Amino acid sequence: MSIFKNIDSKLIDLARKLNGRLTKDRPDYPEVLRTFEERRIDWVENNIMKAIIIQPNFEVNGVNSNIWNFINLAIYDDGLSISNPKWMEILVDQKDFTFIDDSIDKLLLKSEENLSNISMEDLA
Repeated sequence: MSIFKNIDSKLIDLARKLNGRLTKDRPDYPEVLRTFEERRIDWVENNIMKAIIIQPNFEVNGVNSNIWNFINLAIYDDGLSISNPKWMEILVDQKDFTFIDDSIDKLLLKSEENLSNISMEDLA
């Protein structure tokens, strides 16, 4: 059973609200590389790509699914630049998944607030 079972419906609702796309477990990756669970909501607003990412911790020896991260990300990609201006805030850094599960309403509200207020001037 998915670790996301209690929060997937909230992620689906927010993705719809933002006109975004919810992806689960990197569906574009080959099956052999999909060894962990992950959720992302991606959308574009004012030419800025925005994302809410919930993923396990990536470490030198591989994926550590015992600790999790909750990330807000905004990137501008004009298709020409070598370096893309971006903004990132880590709302949860290397915590047990139960922390995310228990705090999901606050985390999604904060993410929506963070990313709706991002403009080109915020990207570095």
